[in-house]
Amino acid sequence: MLAKPLGGYCRISDADLADIRRALKAGLLTPEEAAEEERKGVLRQREDIESLAGGAPIRWYEDNNLSAFKRNVRRPDFEQMVKDLAAKRIAGVLAYDIDRVYRQPRDLERVIDIYETSKEPLVFKTLSGQNFDLTTADGRFSARLFVNIANKSSEDTKRRVVRGNLSKARKGQSNATGLVFGWLESDPSKLDRETAPIRRKAVDKHIAGDRIATVMQWLADENVINIATGKHFTWGGTKAMIYSPRNWGIRTYKEEIIYDDGNAIVMGNWEPIFPTMDTWHLVQSLRKQRSKQNPGESNVSYLLTGIARCGRCGTGLKGKPKWKKGERTPQYQYNCNKQRPEHCGSLSTDGLHLDALIQDLVWAQVLRASKQKQVASAMAEPWIGTAELQDVENDIKELQDLWTAKKVKAVSYVTALDDLNARKNELLADRAYHTVPAGTRSITEELLTNGWGNLSIERQRIIVRKVLRAVIIHPAKSRGGRFDPARVEPVFH
Repeated sequence: MLAKPLGGYCRISDADLADIRRALKAGLLTPEEAAEEERKGVLRQREDIESLAGGAPIRWYEDNNLSAFKRNVRRPDFEQMVKDLAAKRIAGVLAYDIDRVYRQPRDLERVIDIYETSKEPLVFKTLSGQNFDLTTADGRFSARLFVNIANKSSEDTKRRVVRGNLSKARKGQSNATGLVFGWLESDPSKLDRETAPIRRKAVDKHIAGDRIATVMQWLADENVINIATGKHFTWGGTKAMIYSPRNWGIRTYKEEIIYDDGNAIVMGNWEPIFPTMDTWHLVQSLRKQRSKQNPGESNVSYLLTGIARCGRCGTGLKGKPKWKKGERTPQYQYNCNKQRPEHCGSLSTDGLHLDALIQDLVWAQVLRASKQKQVASAMAEPWIGTAELQDVENDIKELQDLWTAKKVKAVSYVTALDDLNARKNELLADRAYHTVPAGTRSITEELLTNGWGNLSIERQRIIVRKVLRAVIIHPAKSRGGRFDPARVEPVFH
């Protein structure tokens, strides 16, 4: 009997794993049943491998639910087994079949190097009946040949899958098979009447001004569960839900929008959350504008930070909590911080009283503006990009005609078409943003129904900025006095 244990490596085949995952997506298996099937496959391999050991002790290595073909998949137990083999902690490898251990030639060569350079006899056995003994030249030849054949087979399968998926994408066929929040698990082409409105409201909240983190917190407060994970939505999951082209019925492939031969966006064969494309272009526009214009807004916790300004030096005031005996209190104040030589750093005011004063002022303006909303919409200035958009669309049509007539090279056609499409999308986004007049964009039914106190801090700040250019805080006449509204000078647009 060998003094050292043999390494027993277990992993269900890529084909079996794919079958289980397809059954899971099709709803034929629950996640628990799928995990049980994978476990059963591994346990059967253990029984078979024990018959190869001949009574020798076995150190088990198991990479369940992991592919041996995909290059970006790391198999922790396989890596540990290779280390143990090189360090002579195990006396060889036992496996159900060689393809359970290797699907990439580079992984096989790593182990062959150890067998060829080892000064101790090593074991390599499988139940396949073929000679894969890595201690012999014939065994290494057979192993290399089989792994290369298996690798090519996997590559061929991958190419067929890619071609099939791309073909489905161009036809607008959905690649979803279930567990998409907002659509029925039993039929992902149909909207779920319970979750679809939640998804729509999440997008609407973001359009109205809520940060992704705020929408995520709203989902958590409403105890909304992501059916794909069984948990609350993360920040990444919330962002994906808001920006997903699927909301508008847009078909994508590898995160790229698909266009048909007529250069129109391919629409999917499922019910969209939003029946028109207006909000799609608006979301794209807002996404770009917020990242460029308000990079510092993400961490603002107080209503008037940066909006309230020092009456001495003109710098923006920052909200800071008040502390008492080492504990944070509900009170806060706005301070002029001396971050530069021109800043005075000697002015402050009570935050609660200042916010209440400005909130009352702004809310009165919002109610007044809401009554004039229809008039403002009718008087909105026309969008100035209409002519350019028409020119771009004409250029696209001319370019397609040249391509059809074979008067332009493929490289030139693709490059020019990409540039024209990019400009067209920019113009559509800009048009969507300007469709709603700037003065009334923040006045929503939700705002008027639920009131100021139910808005997130970022949406309150958006509305304040629509009404006020700044709030000047003049110096106090005496130190330590009560809050004096006379010190506050709102500057309207």
